[in-house]
Amino acid sequence: MRAILIAVAAALLSAPSFAARNDTEFGGSCAYGLAEYGVVVQTDCSITWTDPKAGKTYCFSSEDSKRKFLANLEENLRKAQEKGAELHKM
Repeated sequence: MRAILIAVAAALLSAPSFAARNDTEFGGSCAYGLAEYGVVVQTDCSITWTDPKAGKTYCFSSEDSKRKFLANLEENLRKAQEKGAELHKM
């Protein structure tokens, strides 16, 4: 029984918290997925980038998605915000 409790506690401590995902833009979905493909790709928010000007944190499904998003930052931010607002209305 003790081993099970330790395993559950370890899993809970290592999992990203729901609150942390709510503190990110687009509810933890991949910002590049929204910008490039217009789709919601849920992430565990283990790969993030924080905009130093706005203080907003964005999640990504992979390092490659993050790299591509940052390569064309202004346009990708605009597209992701537009698609996120559109999906939010549905």
